[in-house]
Amino acid sequence: MTIAFFDMDKTLLSRSSTTEYIKYLWRHQMLSVRELIAAVSVSIGYALKLLDFPRVVALLSRDFRDGDVNETRALAERWVREELLRYIAPRAVARVRAHQEAGDEVWLLSAATQFVVMPIARHLGIQCRFTELEISGNRITGNIVDAACYGAGKVVWAERIARERGVALSDCVFYTDSISDQPLLDCVGHPVAVNPDKRLERYARSRGWVVEKFY
Repeated sequence: MTIAFFDMDKTLLSRSSTTEYIKYLWRHQMLSVRELIAAVSVSIGYALKLLDFPRVVALLSRDFRDGDVNETRALAERWVREELLRYIAPRAVARVRAHQEAGDEVWLLSAATQFVVMPIARHLGIQCRFTELEISGNRITGNIVDAACYGAGKVVWAERIARERGVALSDCVFYTDSISDQPLLDCVGHPVAVNPDKRLERYARSRGWVVEKFY
């Protein structure tokens, strides 16, 4: 048995969940112009790797509708069900099933929050780790619990998961589209660049890694 780790946005999904969520909220008139500008800035900064994405998302989640947990969870579940599931790439699902049939554990590792990642993982029947937003009472505080599942933080979580199962990262597979995941790609024995951004594609080809398209 080995462990197959999958990124979510633009890997398992053919779209960015952040961008799609912003569009969904705007279409349903749930964002003010000020909130839209802030959200779009986060989306652009994330795409350009210019900001601490998990930290900014935590702060925005705290401020959106006063950080009400029940409302945030219900809204996210409805959005995932109504729109996001359609962007799960069939080839990604086929690869997940192939690993499962081979007896491998499959984990979704994403910088997104529990409100987005858990419904996707549940739909696919796989385990997951995400950037966990701290909750106090019924409010999102704007803080992050433990290491954010982003950049080097994904290495932290992958190492913990592998260690608990007695598996070396050198025996694991990691599928992702983004250069921000380079720290974990460099640690696993079987890195796979999926529909990679330009920087990751150059890096992957220079290292002789597998480059694939899921969509």
